[in-house]
Amino acid sequence: MTLSTRKLRCVALVGLTALAAALIGLKLYIDHRVRRAEARYPPVGEFVTVAGVDLHYVEQGSGPPVILIHGDGGSVYDWTMSIFDRVAQDYRTIAFDRPGLGYSERPVDGASPFVQARLIHEAAEALGAEKPILVGHSRGSNVALAYGLSYPDDAAGVVTLAAAPYGGKISLHNRMLAVPVLGPMSAHTVYVPFGRAAVKAGLDTAFAPEAKAPPDYVDAYAAYELRPRQLLAHAADQVQGRAGTERMMPRYDELKTPLVIVHGTADRNVPLEQARRFHQAAPNSTLIEIPGAGHELMFTHPDVVMEGIQAIVR
Repeated sequence: MTLSTRKLRCVALVGLTALAAALIGLKLYIDHRVRRAEARYPPVGEFVTVAGVDLHYVEQGSGPPVILIHGDGGSVYDWTMSIFDRVAQDYRTIAFDRPGLGYSERPVDGASPFVQARLIHEAAEALGAEKPILVGHSRGSNVALAYGLSYPDDAAGVVTLAAAPYGGKISLHNRMLAVPVLGPMSAHTVYVPFGRAAVKAGLDTAFAPEAKAPPDYVDAYAAYELRPRQLLAHAADQVQGRAGTERMMPRYDELKTPLVIVHGTADRNVPLEQARRFHQAAPNSTLIEIPGAGHELMFTHPDVVMEGIQAIVR
């Protein structure tokens, strides 16, 4: 072995050692950030265990039950910072962290909207919430629809807010996070320190064109989303969960429960055409279009959301 070869190997070894040390350091830093975020935003509700999975939920009010199901990357804060208190004035209101998000656990196959619907259905039964009205936002609407298709006799109706019944965009970073080995390694090291700017930009797009994302909501969303396990669950919902949405697409004419579809005409996340196509496919549906509205309807148009719930009750 020549001297130059030995030097090259030494340099390579030093480089690999430095890289490993940097990755370990990043991992420790991210673990610290996760602990700090969870200390600032601890569980605010209770837990119910179904099929060996702990689901986190908040509950308030009395009357006919309404179950609120948040969208990708969200948590119960999507509701408690928007219309939760208002719905609870008239209804027994339960908001779940979807399986794998917030503080809810997730089974191995938990990216499927049908699996998430099954767990929420079992949780509703365990809590004695009979024939609830299901309100789903964004991809959470797919879980509500899977519930309606799977348990038509156990749902009073479904309200979808800015739904993506024919699938939404899969972002490049979520495709990367869904790649085995590379995705988890990125989530536990390089992604989190640079992710807040992306979170804020994404939320501002969702609130556009009517408003900017409220700072307190951005803080709560980022605290949950910038945890490795939630990043990976979010990515899996978009990538692996798409198969469940494709299973539902040809079955929308089977929906027996009353269905109210609420969509903004200026939604930048899911085009209005999806809502109109969905309305044509689901014969028992009512379409409410909100002129100039964006994606975060429970924040920007709570009156219309309440009208959708009341329409199911009527």
